[in-house]
Amino acid sequence: MTKVSSRTGSSRDTILDVSVQLFAKHGFEGVKMRQIAQAAKVTLPAIYHHFGNKEELYKAVESAMYAPHAQSLLQAMLANDQPEKRLRAFIGNMVDSLESNPAYFKLLQRNLVEDWEQNHQFLVDISLQGVFDELKVLLNEFIEGSGEGMQPVMIFSMMIGVLAMRPITRILKGYTYTKLSRQKKRDLLIDNIISFIKVSEINESNCS
Repeated sequence: MTKVSSRTGSSRDTILDVSVQLFAKHGFEGVKMRQIAQAAKVTLPAIYHHFGNKEELYKAVESAMYAPHAQSLLQAMLANDQPEKRLRAFIGNMVDSLESNPAYFKLLQRNLVEDWEQNHQFLVDISLQGVFDELKVLLNEFIEGSGEGMQPVMIFSMMIGVLAMRPITRILKGYTYTKLSRQKKRDLLIDNIISFIKVSEINESNCS
């Protein structure tokens, strides 16, 4: 009995691991179930047994990638520390996750550009909404009012945008940032986002 359960769990995990890589590389439409079965060295019925259909498998992949990441971000924001330190930890945590897991980053990029509203709602429900809500609270603790408006979304956009541009900026002349160490790039990105929040709040105060 234990051996069967162990094999079943292993088979499901293998299918999930293979699917993460394939969906990240080719997108939902670009991957066939037979392709997953071949790469995972399992039968098609085995995949349908574990996940039901391709859409449910894709949701399982997204849940496996996004839910733990969201929990990690929430832990950083809810730590017992000063608002700025928690904010820096949140930004650093997200940057580290995106850099250390290329498949996760590719999947995220695909999710952002694909016109699939039902899937967007699923992603908001399993990860983004909770993180967004807590980020607003943290920003307002850091600087009163800074959690309102575009700031929370702008923070996500800055992190993802900078990392997404790296393949291009490596060959962009005059962009000295790319020559820095990974740790220095990370620290500067955090500093720039914190500065952006402070400057945005000053500009809004001057305009009101």
